[in-house]
Amino acid sequence: MLATLAWIMVGPVLGSHPMAPTCHGFGGIGASCSAAGPGDSGKRRGSSLGDKTLAVKVSVLGCFSKPCWLQNIRVGVDDSNSVASLAKVGVYLSDGTLVASSQARDVPTSLPDHQWLAFAFRGHDKELRTTSEQDYVWLVVNTENSVKLTYENADSGDEATRTVSELFAGAFVAVRIWDTEPGRRQWAGHFRNLRVQMDLGDVSILPGTLPLILESPHGGRITEGWPTRVTGVLDSDRNTDLFTEELWSELGARCGRTPVAVIFRVARKGIDANRATGSGTHTRGGELCADQSNSQCCCDLASASDEEVAMDLNDVYHSLLSSEVAGANGALLVPIHGTGRDRVELGVRLSASDLNQGAGLAPPSLADHDSDSSLRALGNATYMIWGTESFGSHLKNNRPSMEVIPSSKLLCPDPNLCSASSYTSIFNGGYNLKIHITNTQPGVQVEMPQVMRGFWSSPPAPEAAAVKQVGAALASFLNLHYQESCQTHVNFGLACGSHGQAVSGTCMCEDGYEGSSCGDCAEGYLLVTGQCMRLVVLGPPPGVTEKYGSAFATTSSGRPYLYTRKFSTDLTDCGTGCQPLDMSVRIRCDDNQCHSDLDSSSYTLGAALFDAAGHKMCNGTAARSAQAATDWWLQIPLASCPLLQNGNQDHVAVYLALWTSKLIKIRWEQEPALSARSRGLQYKTADYYQDPSAQSFEHLIDAVPPAQLPSWRDLSCESPSHCGTQDSCDCISGCTCRSWSGNFYGMMATLSMQPA
Repeated sequence: MLATLAWIMVGPVLGSHPMAPTCHGFGGIGASCSAAGPGDSGKRRGSSLGDKTLAVKVSVLGCFSKPCWLQNIRVGVDDSNSVASLAKVGVYLSDGTLVASSQARDVPTSLPDHQWLAFAFRGHDKELRTTSEQDYVWLVVNTENSVKLTYENADSGDEATRTVSELFAGAFVAVRIWDTEPGRRQWAGHFRNLRVQMDLGDVSILPGTLPLILESPHGGRITEGWPTRVTGVLDSDRNTDLFTEELWSELGARCGRTPVAVIFRVARKGIDANRATGSGTHTRGGELCADQSNSQCCCDLASASDEEVAMDLNDVYHSLLSSEVAGANGALLVPIHGTGRDRVELGVRLSASDLNQGAGLAPPSLADHDSDSSLRALGNATYMIWGTESFGSHLKNNRPSMEVIPSSKLLCPDPNLCSASSYTSIFNGGYNLKIHITNTQPGVQVEMPQVMRGFWSSPPAPEAAAVKQVGAALASFLNLHYQESCQTHVNFGLACGSHGQAVSGTCMCEDGYEGSSCGDCAEGYLLVTGQCMRLVVLGPPPGVTEKYGSAFATTSSGRPYLYTRKFSTDLTDCGTGCQPLDMSVRIRCDDNQCHSDLDSSSYTLGAALFDAAGHKMCNGTAARSAQAATDWWLQIPLASCPLLQNGNQDHVAVYLALWTSKLIKIRWEQEPALSARSRGLQYKTADYYQDPSAQSFEHLIDAVPPAQLPSWRDLSCESPSHCGTQDSCDCISGCTCRSWSGNFYGMMATLSMQPA
């Protein structure tokens, strides 16, 4: 780790653009920042103030034309802190946009000294692009309880930490202009500034002490500002960056300490970091690129100035990787790559002809290639590459359905010699493996197929089972050759609950269950008395156009509103009948943090089910607390509903009804079928006085839910012009159907039923 810290302290940059991980914040930028500690001279002890967000302005240079990658944020915790609390952090741009927020973690207590509390940022979306080259960001901190943190005196209110009241659960809002926030952290007559730092750069180094170095040179995602190379492979090895991050964490859990991981964050189309530093023809040392591994250099670009910048970054990456390798005393180097082939290929610096030649001997042997093997530092090639304790063999055991070459089950790529091989060639390991392997430094390159990398996942994520399978294989390898005590069972750490079984690193769920621990109900199933039951669901057709609009509690005269939507029933999957369980409605917003028309009070939503004749079958309510989140399905349980049965004419259709005790915003289908248009069933004064006998007072909507829907529940919808001179009608006075701006709507609601 000494080499890593040295780079963070020096902070190599392009002009002002940070290439290596570079510290920003308390202490400045680069070396002075990295050398600063939370308890340095001038430290002032202060509270975080629970359920308040603290914001610190931090200068950032060079992250506009070439975005930077956000890596870590650190908050100074005072040694006097004795309060247990969760904390989380985030980053706002100078224009007030929230660009990243962390997972919550515990604040330490009983510290022997002041300590940085570090929040690591992982995942596919940590690119940070400021609004200008010389800019600033706001680092924000929120703690659930009031804990002791480290501050320093600020010269003025402008330099002081900003504060806003914000509940921990709801922090941080999507946009906040921190420059205009009036709150300042101050006490005893002084303005204060919280001690925080962050790391940015084009290369990430995840620290560790396990004798293993993971490397991901082709998984980068930053494209802005890096011109496309003229020659070479341009496609990134998708998700190998994320696979490396997850494998780093997995091995930390298995072994009690993590490996080192070095990850290149710029996309391969701009720089190929698995190549020698050079242009289209020569390396910086004057050698021909054609003589290098893969016959190419990193940076064949149309512009000579762009080539120089790209070569600078490639040098930084290789210097960082070399420093980690040199300081690790023979730790296993494992570059993580991707392949389009449907198998795992392990690069051990032996060619296809080498493997074929050895496999053709009786008995098979790689003795002729011991000196060429990338694992020669640990043993002879036959044992290390084909043995039952080889890395490939352990991986094959952990994923029996996957072809793994070379391993004890598949020695070579020639199908005439090794019939299980699907391809006649093999990747034998790239430039980075080649230049670092020696008689004392082992390594093996892993070429991951698309399925294991989660190639088609959205949002991007590696296959969780593959991370466990590779992690278990590396754990076995480390135990044997490095005398570690890692957990080697492929299912280590899996908790599949009572409805799943751990198999090959994943939970195989029973019918009706899904999720990483088989604790969620699968599509088409609903949780009923603790069990996921198969459902029949009535709802809007898929892919409809949605708008959001108001669901009112009462009319302008104070009469309660009831919204309905009619569905024709299909009960063919119900057997003897279907038991209605709940109604779900798509809520857009119910709090003033997401819409200014609303308030933040608690409220009640009610639902009822009516048959085709308009008779009430059952109803239920759900009490709610307002929340800042938007767009979710709210389930309202329906109690004691009778069965809906095929052949019953009153069950050929149903009406789903909704009422609310306060104004909320819900989702509506725009221009649904005529019968599915939602009615806003309030007391229709004119109709009642014209013919009181046709519609009795108690059959209308003065109480919810009514025992009987009005006889006019299916009358044709009036056009918006029925509302008089208004251009839109919000169904408050006179309109039968829910409409506005010339369109009719049907509420986004579903009915879930359980077959009897």
